[in-house]
Amino acid sequence: MTTIIIINSAEQQPTVREVLSSVVDAGETIYFLRLPTVRCLGPLIQEVNPMIEYDVEYTISCLPEGYDVAELVEFAVETDADRICIGISERTVTGKARIDDLTESVLLHDRISGDFVVGEHVIILEELDYAG
Repeated sequence: MTTIIIINSAEQQPTVREVLSSVVDAGETIYFLRLPTVRCLGPLIQEVNPMIEYDVEYTISCLPEGYDVAELVEFAVETDADRICIGISERTVTGKARIDDLTESVLLHDRISGDFVVGEHVIILEELDYAG
């Protein structure tokens, strides 16, 4: 299986740990898809240590400056991703995950569908199907 973890901050250790410990299985391929606003993932990768701690293969890719959701979905199609994971950046006063613009755009995109799961630190779109 293949999982994309969208990284919108170098401070997403809880999100990455949750995905690696409870969503993916050992031996899977992980794509850390960095938004253009995130400069470096070195410290995040060193702290989480995905290959040793979780026995997964990973690749770091970056969306281009001025990207749109179609490019993110195209990346998912090209990698034949089974899941897209997006960190929860904000919660309501009652503790519910607030859907940000990026998450909403992915969920509403015409070419992609799947099951929607909300974790403690991450929103997961899994069992992905791609149209056209």
